[in-house]
Amino acid sequence: MRIKTTVIGSHPVTGSGIDAIECAVRDQIGAGIDIISDGQTRKDMVAYFADHIPGFKVEEGRTTITGKISPPEETPIVRDLIHAKRLSAGVCEVKAIITGPVTMAFFSELAPSVPYSGFRDEKLYNDIAEALAVEAEMINRSGFTIFQFDEPSFSIGAPMNLAKKALETAAASVKGTKALHVCGNLKRAFSEIVRIEGIDILSFAFKDNPGNFDAVEKRALEEYGKKLGAGCVSSTENEVEEKDAIRQLLDKILTAYDPENVGWIHPDCGLRALDREVATGKLRQMVRTIRELEAEWR
Repeated sequence: MRIKTTVIGSHPVTGSGIDAIECAVRDQIGAGIDIISDGQTRKDMVAYFADHIPGFKVEEGRTTITGKISPPEETPIVRDLIHAKRLSAGVCEVKAIITGPVTMAFFSELAPSVPYSGFRDEKLYNDIAEALAVEAEMINRSGFTIFQFDEPSFSIGAPMNLAKKALETAAASVKGTKALHVCGNLKRAFSEIVRIEGIDILSFAFKDNPGNFDAVEKRALEEYGKKLGAGCVSSTENEVEEKDAIRQLLDKILTAYDPENVGWIHPDCGLRALDREVATGKLRQMVRTIRELEAEWR
């Protein structure tokens, strides 16, 4: 069997605009990643979508909800993904990454005159989810069939009753493989996350959050038909892990969850905060280690 390697999304920014995307894509391809991203080099994860979804306003690094959230008529993200796909030349696949509806709300401010009563207003999450669903459909129609929804807010107290419904709405019309990435400690949230319908892969951090071995239950993954995406290198330590350290962690992951339940291997989170050489070195070391393990299985 072969476990695919991927990234969570962001990569260190080298240059600007299309040049930064090209550097990020080439770094990932050079490291041997199976499923790459466009590097998310243009903006932060919220502004990436808020800058073109009606009802949001991005100004001086702050995102504000200024009116009713409505679906976008077009998305500039398709252009970046198509460019990344062209650069990949069929060597690897390209994953579309979408910031989830709860995180879009949590990391924004609410202007006084908006038609929402606050961050517990179900209508707020529904409107954002419907806007992101349209965004995902446009990306889907452009030929991309691997999606990752990012919801870091799920591990820091998101209202999971609202979050589950909103994410299911955002992902419902997407055809292809759908993953959910949640960073941080999952002790409080895993039992709710694993029940989210329409998601194929649950992507979590195990290097910087070893407590997730206790939180993430193999039985629940199998019961709800979820594969595991397992983070095995740090997104915060600005140095490349030794191969033996990655090997030990991968052995623990594959023993705890069984290889057939592990769909992806990846870093714990995005790598934007690291030095470019370090980020690329982590990816290369991760790929080398899992491939050596697989060779031993044969």
